[in-house]
Amino acid sequence: MINRDLAIGKRIAALRDEAGLKQNELAKRLTWSPAVLSRIENGERPIAADELQILLGGIGTENAMKLEEILGRHWQIIQEPPLGDPDADLLWEAELVAQQLHNLAEQPDVKQFYERRLARYKDEINTKATHVADKRYKVAFIGTIAVGKSTAICRTEQLEISTSKGMPKAVLETGAGGITICEVHIRRGPGYGLVVEPCAEEELRRHVSDFANFLLNPVQSGSPENSEYEANLAPGISREVERALRNMASLRRRRGERRPDGTTAPGTDEARELAGRFTDAKSLSVEILSRMGLHKRDRRVIWHDASVSKQPLEWLQEIFEQVNNGRNDEFGLPRRIELIVPRAVLGDDSLSVTLIDTQGIDDIAERGDLETHFDDPHTVVILCTVFNEAPATAVRQLLSRAREGGVRTLDSHAAILALPRPGEALAVKDNGLQVQSAEEGYEVKGEEVQLKLQPLGLQKLPIMFFNAADDAPEILQNFIRVRISAVQEAHRSGLREVIHGAKSMLENYEQDQAREAQAAAARRLTIWLENNAEVTAQHNRHVQESLISAVESAHPRTIHAAIARDGDWWNLNYAHQLSHGARRIAVGIAEPKLHEFKIIANNILQDNQFIDAHDLVSQTVRIMEEKFDTLVRKAQVVGQSIHSDELSIDTDFWETCHSEWGKGTGYRNRINSHNKNWFSVTKKGEADARVIKLVVESWSETITAIRQLLVQD
Repeated sequence: MINRDLAIGKRIAALRDEAGLKQNELAKRLTWSPAVLSRIENGERPIAADELQILLGGIGTENAMKLEEILGRHWQIIQEPPLGDPDADLLWEAELVAQQLHNLAEQPDVKQFYERRLARYKDEINTKATHVADKRYKVAFIGTIAVGKSTAICRTEQLEISTSKGMPKAVLETGAGGITICEVHIRRGPGYGLVVEPCAEEELRRHVSDFANFLLNPVQSGSPENSEYEANLAPGISREVERALRNMASLRRRRGERRPDGTTAPGTDEARELAGRFTDAKSLSVEILSRMGLHKRDRRVIWHDASVSKQPLEWLQEIFEQVNNGRNDEFGLPRRIELIVPRAVLGDDSLSVTLIDTQGIDDIAERGDLETHFDDPHTVVILCTVFNEAPATAVRQLLSRAREGGVRTLDSHAAILALPRPGEALAVKDNGLQVQSAEEGYEVKGEEVQLKLQPLGLQKLPIMFFNAADDAPEILQNFIRVRISAVQEAHRSGLREVIHGAKSMLENYEQDQAREAQAAAARRLTIWLENNAEVTAQHNRHVQESLISAVESAHPRTIHAAIARDGDWWNLNYAHQLSHGARRIAVGIAEPKLHEFKIIANNILQDNQFIDAHDLVSQTVRIMEEKFDTLVRKAQVVGQSIHSDELSIDTDFWETCHSEWGKGTGYRNRINSHNKNWFSVTKKGEADARVIKLVVESWSETITAIRQLLVQD
């Protein structure tokens, strides 16, 4: 953590720069030695109070004159924000209110009714202030393969290399999809470099085992002409991983050369030639692993330095391509790659922003690595779509699932990015007539997108059109910054609401009129609580439904990979699908109750006779929303535990499913038959019962928590 002298020095330097003063100019104005001022700004010399007054007076700006007051603030409850934080005043206001709440709660004559509310407000302020103070944001780009995510990101951050062909080359490897092997994070650091998190050894061995099985069991030329049957014989690994494994083990595949007579000589596949010398997958796997030289692949970080002849971006592009394809002997198979640049991402020094280039959707969209971003309060989800298909089916699926799963922040935390290619916007027709400009094409397409999102209640979701070939980087940069600002403002609004409510309660603490209004409002809310103390379970939904649906749409090789790993596969993860199924049940039961309660509460808030009880009513609404979010998260954990505690260790189930591989048409149906049987027959609906039990218990806790605030002693 930065020491206080250094923090003060850096802030003084920033204030001097804001005032347009050079260090020597300020020193001359103060009649100080430039060396003394330099040591203060570098944090090498503490500054006394009288010196600080003189120095800030010399700078003379409003922000400079305020620094002394800021340094005199005594933080007791909320963590002190860094100097220069744009939300420092809001956080200080929250701190002062929290101190008042704390001091009042310490009084011996405080009634339990108020003591409970004081403690609640203090907790709310702490939580909301933490969200506001945290300036670390992520922007996750999600979309199908070949949609252009990597190209758009590189264009936005100017991670491009000039070429003789006119179009610049992106630092991130791009192509027609299926290029990037893992999630890539782009963030600021001390220089240009890569930080690589490798796959765990067990996962790497799984990949190699699948590859070996594929080599020993290739598609036979006499196989029936059935795409599903042939897919059943395909490897349970992605093409990106297969390509990297081949390169790591130096098992290359070469295309046949064209002969002078126009015929093509047969190609060679060193991996298949190697497989011809082994009779079982285990021995072949050992041989492939030995060829990889894993003991030498222990490097995690690499930096560009002056000794490198290539320019930083050229070097970065080359190293990334090597690591991404398994062609660098020092690095293992990557699970995540961090690309480091020595400048502020999005050009904003006030924020710490990480751009995330997720793996493209090549099969099912409902992946855990993608959907987890919707639950992060500091992540903006940018859903990328091909222009002509906007919003793509995968985008609508993800938004629909987020709604079903109880995500309440889509309006502020999500956006759609349509990526048109040159000429596509001009090809749009409006009422049969071709548009006259790209802007008009965007407008017409935007209306189509809103219409398609209307059934989800998301027609106001922000939409951006960005042509990476022609548009300036600032266009997308500004759009993302605006989306981050929307998230920040949502956090600030939440804190301001709590501060306002707490102040109202403190002002009305000893007023009889306020107590009467609160008692009357409490009676109305209590009536609803008594009538809704119990929840009715919905029997038309089941935990396994999300899993069943995912298997129905997944590619057979994806299903096979999941089965081979006892359901633990990133592209089709049983635990994730069950967690969503559990969330959907919980949301289906609790969300209508949440809406009903908010209607009752809003009616009270709109009634002027209860104006002195508005802080109490608003507080109960926030409790209801918080408990709802907690319930959803608990249901998710229950769904995951169904897999980890019972399903994953049922060896008979997995062996039965594994035996279905290679039997031809109907593979998905056979696997789903086993899935349904496990939940409905073997476990007799126990999974649903566990979720329902959780919902009932959590709802009871919610009712109790709200009643405790409403019951006046």
